[in-house]
Amino acid sequence: MLRHLGFHAPRLAFNFKPRLVDGCNGQSLITRAFSAVVSPPSKAIVYEAHGAPDAVAKLVEIPAVEVKENEVCVKMLAAPINPSDINRIQGVYPVRPEPPAVGGYEGVGEVHSVGSSVSSLSPGDWVIPSPPSFGTWQTYIVKDENVWHKIDKGVPMEYAATITVNPLTALLMLEHCITLNSGDAIVQNGATSMVGQCVIQLAKSRGIHSVNIIRDRPGVDEVKERLKDMGADKVFTENELEVKNIKSLLDLSLRGFWLQKWLSTDKAEESRGMIDRLLRLVQEGKLKYKMELAPFDDFNTALDKALGKLGSQPKQVIKF
Repeated sequence: MLRHLGFHAPRLAFNFKPRLVDGCNGQSLITRAFSAVVSPPSKAIVYEAHGAPDAVAKLVEIPAVEVKENEVCVKMLAAPINPSDINRIQGVYPVRPEPPAVGGYEGVGEVHSVGSSVSSLSPGDWVIPSPPSFGTWQTYIVKDENVWHKIDKGVPMEYAATITVNPLTALLMLEHCITLNSGDAIVQNGATSMVGQCVIQLAKSRGIHSVNIIRDRPGVDEVKERLKDMGADKVFTENELEVKNIKSLLDLSLRGFWLQKWLSTDKAEESRGMIDRLLRLVQEGKLKYKMELAPFDDFNTALDKALGKLGSQPKQVIKF
């Protein structure tokens, strides 16, 4: 099955180092020591076909693989379960790997070992795949040096693992979709989502007012207060605003934004700079959102929570 999944047994990389020793005939002989640069064996969440994630996603063991000269082996520390991850497994997300595939799209890890030509990273560094890439739900990942972006180890692990997909989307929506200045106001629905929470806080940091629309739900007053504590200026339920008639109140224009498409247009360096900005805001306490760390061994429970089978839950972040 492992061969079918595209995982291969290690190919040994030999690094020869001549060493002189005394031979039995009095002459010097040259011996060569060698070492193989390979990853440790890994465990991964794999799906062999599209379908319901709780039915098709399975934990499998992957053998060690060679770490080539330009590659980096990363021991994953944490990775979230995002709605887009679920959609990829279901086969409904526009861009997805063909199964069999390892789940996950973003996360944070610690450099375990590096190939002989790698100079920008060292064992112990914290890195994220940037732009994000498929297959983060596994304990060890081997990919090219250029895939990894070094980050400050002082960032809380769960924030480093989740900084790209949602916070970066929020920042780009505020800075690239339209020109906004201090004193301007924005209106957003879905304000309780992670993107929505980030929009509120990032807007506040720039002096931009936010009007936020949420669904009617039990405990709505508590939700309103939580969003206001984040910096929301106004929070209304859909019923309070009669959203169906909102067009009669505003002159609306619609503009689509998709992070993955933006990242595919040679934006790697720009996105890394924006990610560093976001991580600094996290360290300064200016960007927060609710998450729950879940042990990798308890992945099935975390997946059930992410699927909504156990009621409303915080963002699930797998800790390896």
